[in-house]
Formats: sequence, structure tokens, C-alpha cells
Amino acid sequence: MLTVALWPELFVTHDPTAVDSDSILQSASWEHPLGTDEAGADVLARLVHATQLEVVIAAGSVIIALVIGVPSGLLAGNSGKLIDGGISSGASAILAFPMVLFAILVVSSFGTTALTLVGIIGFVFAPRVFVLVRAQTKALKEREFVVAARVTGISPRRTMARHVLPNMAGPLFTLIPQLMAEALLIEAGLSFLGLGVQLPDSTWGTILESSKDYYVTSPGYAVAAGLTITIAAGLLMASGELAAESFNPLKKRRQK
Repeated sequence: MLTVALWPELFVTHDPTAVDSDSILQSASWEHPLGTDEAGADVLARLVHATQLEVVIAAGSVIIALVIGVPSGLLAGNSGKLIDGGISSGASAILAFPMVLFAILVVSSFGTTALTLVGIIGFVFAPRVFVLVRAQTKALKEREFVVAARVTGISPRRTMARHVLPNMAGPLFTLIPQLMAEALLIEAGLSFLGLGVQLPDSTWGTILESSKDYYVTSPGYAVAAGLTITIAAGLLMASGELAAESFNPLKKRRQK
């Protein structure tokens, strides 16, 4: 996916913005393997070039979630009931708030741009990261090596940075690709509702949204966009499962 995003020209030769009134909604052919859209543009070229924006949205939203969720999770997990309860209540409130309503409120204020989508999805994901980091912090801070670090006089901040945070890398690396997969699906859903990026920018979600009026006359158009989203999300989910297995200590013991 990253290779396609960085070098789309290696995979397609057509210009994704080129229109041809004589080639509107054509079926799959050697020249257009996935057919053409309502403007005569090559669907495969549009999907390949849209990968760049998809990677930006998926990766950017996860980065925002990590920037918010990791520090707040460490703080809550290592604090008393007052601070922990306050931050946890805020995270629960965000999780309970309807995402579509939140997206509508943000889009109405800041417009439908890729940056807006990154902010919306990242903010919604942050409580998920927070919950994981908080739980890991509470469990790890009672481990012998962390207790020993505190006894030797190492500051709480250094203890968190050197002993707690590195030992939750496994669960975090498992969560990250899963969140990226969900970001693709959320972006597609928001775009289908008209809350995605606007032309001339394109994402898989906006391409799927554009195809909704042609399900009967050109079903391959919608199928191509839908399968692209499904396959990409499935591969990211699978990579998350592989990460979980690779960090599984029981599996490592059996291999030894």
C-alpha cells in the first residue's frame, strides 16, 4: 500500500484527472482494466492515485490518536483516583458521542478537507489508545522491574519512559494497523455521506460515493472501489493479527 502511494506511476499510466466524453462508464477492457467513471476517467488510475490520500488519512489519524492517547494513558494509569477518573470520564464521553454527529459539526466549521478527516478520525481513535495504555500502565507499574526502578530512586517520568512504555509496544503495534484499517472504513463511510474530501482530491470513499448513481448501468465501477477498500482494510487487520502473534510471549516460549 505504501509502495503504491509513493510511486503510483509504476502501476498505472493513465492520468486520473483526464476526462474523455467518448469513454464514459465503459466496461473493463485492456485499455481500462477496471473501466471508466462518469467523466470517462480511468477507474484504476483514480484508485491507485487515491492511495496517497488514503495513507495520509489513515496514518495521520493514528498519529494524532497516539499523540493524545499515549501521554494521557500514562498519566491516568500512574495517577490517583481524581486525575485518573477525570481523564477516563472524558475518554468515555468521547467514545459515547455519535461519530457522525461529531463529523457533521466539525465539517460544518472547518470544511471537508483531508486534514479535517484526519482530525475527526484521530480524535475519535484517541480514547481507544488511552484505554489500552492506561490498562497496560496499571498492570506494568506493579511488575518487579518497575518497582525496583522506583526503589532505586529513578524518577516516575524516567520509569515510565524506560520501563513501562517500551513494554507495551506489543499491544500498541497490534492496535495501530487495526486502527488504520478502521480509518479507511470510516473515511469511506463519511465520504459516502458527503462528508469526505471534495474534488479535485479523491479517496477510495469519494470514488465509491461517485459510483452510487451507476450501480445498475455500471456495477463494475462501484465493485472496484468497494473491493479496494475491503481488501486494504482486510490486509491491515491481518497485519495486526500477525503483530499480536509475534509479540505473544507464550508463542515465543513454545518456539524455544
